Order: sequence, then structure tokens, then C-alpha cells
Amino acid sequence: MDGRNIIGSNRYTTSNHSLFDGIELGRTEIYDASKQNCWPFCKAIDVRNGITLSLGNLCKGYSFALNGHIFRTSEAAYLCGEFSDTPSKQSIQYSLMEEPNAFLAKKVIKRKNIEYVREDWVEVRLQWMLYVVWQKCIGNSNFRNLLLSIPNDVVIIEDSTANYGSTSSVWGAKNKELRNVRRALKKELIAHNPTMRKKDLNLLISKECGKITNVGSFVGENNMGKILMMCKIALWNNIVPPIDYELLRAKKIYLFGELLTFDGEDRL
Repeated sequence: MDGRNIIGSNRYTTSNHSLFDGIELGRTEIYDASKQNCWPFCKAIDVRNGITLSLGNLCKGYSFALNGHIFRTSEAAYLCGEFSDTPSKQSIQYSLMEEPNAFLAKKVIKRKNIEYVREDWVEVRLQWMLYVVWQKCIGNSNFRNLLLSIPNDVVIIEDSTANYGSTSSVWGAKNKELRNVRRALKKELIAHNPTMRKKDLNLLISKECGKITNVGSFVGENNMGKILMMCKIALWNNIVPPIDYELLRAKKIYLFGELLTFDGEDRL
């Protein structure tokens, strides 16, 4: 693993668990961007310090294996968890896995089957997401290297300011002040580059807006940002993140008809 061997350890080891102190899933946070080194990401082309922050679940190019099945995106794997309470829903899971566009998997396939989402999903979703993203980290070297390329003092934030969905402040955090400043810069760049190709202009906007991060405060649970930071810490220290495998086992998660046991996964 790029010179790193994930040796793993029992997730309850005190010395290891202390590495994750201060990161609490499910808790609303306020990140003062003027005092903290915040690296927000939203789109796959977002750039900061020359690093393309394609960290979101919808981003393509980071396929990975999960229990012997290849997923193109972590969003598809996450969505499969919503339909995992019985082995009878595997046809929905296959549809999600086989859909190459993660956005369509979420907006079309999930919505079409919304009545079949497991009733206890809110109790499962945070730990399932942590598990899925960790599998993506250890299963795709490009994604792993991207995460490891981010400086250790960074607060990773999924910027959900423009997202008005019901879970936008669950997975991300909002900063309207920063959004307004970046919007103003975007208008200036468009005005000063009237003949530039749209693709090049969008990249320029991402690069220049990515330089502005120390404005306002982000407010939200930011669970995706936290999960990415937990996985990054785990990779650096050759351990596994504090995934609650007991909860996942107790909730009985079926993937393509097979009950997941997670045996030994806390000691990779």
C-alpha cells in the first residue's frame, strides 16, 4: 500500500482511539474559517493548493471492491446500504451498482424505490458510510493517495451551502458568507474572460475560488468531512478507523443476498 501496510488493531485500543479525539460523528459543528485551515469541497473540479479535491461520493474514477463486488462510486455502495435489511432487495442493489452515473443512482433509482428503504436507516447510515469510505481508501490507491496528499492540519469540509436537501447539513456544512465572496469573484472572472472556453473557464474559477477559504464560518454536522479525516488519520497511522462493527453486525446488513459478518475487519 504505497509503502504502508495496514496492519490494523482492535478499535478499542486506547492509544489508537485517542487519535480520533475531537471527531464526533452526528454532532453539529461550527468551523471558523478565519482561524481554522478549512478545505471545503463540493464539485469534482474543486482545487486547493494544486490538489483536485474530488473527494465526494459522486466523483468518478475511484472504483473499489466491497465484499467481492466492484463499485464505480462510493455513492452506489452507500445507497445499497439503504436497501440492505433483507436479502430480497438485491435487485435494487444490483441496479444501483450497475448504474454508471452516481447522481442518477441517487435521484432516479433510489427515489423509485424509496418505500423500500430500511426503517432504521438513520441509525445505520453514519457507520455504514464510514465503512464504505474506508473500503474505498484501502481498495483504490489513487483515492488513498489523494487523501494522504492533504496536509495533516487541514479541516476537511463537504461544502453543502448550495445544497438544500434534507441531509445537506448532515453530511456537510454551510457557509453563506464564503459562498457570496466566491460568487462575486466568479462574476469578475467571467467578465474578464469572455472568449475563454467554458471548460477552461470553469477550471480557472475553481482554482481561483479555491484560494479563498478564510471567510465566514461553516455550520453543520459535516459527517462526510469527518469520515474523510478519520480515514486519513487511520491511513497515516496504519490502523483502522473506529468503525462500530458491533452496530453493523447487530443491524444485519445484506449485500446482494449475503449477510455481511465483518469478521476480522477491525484487524485488517
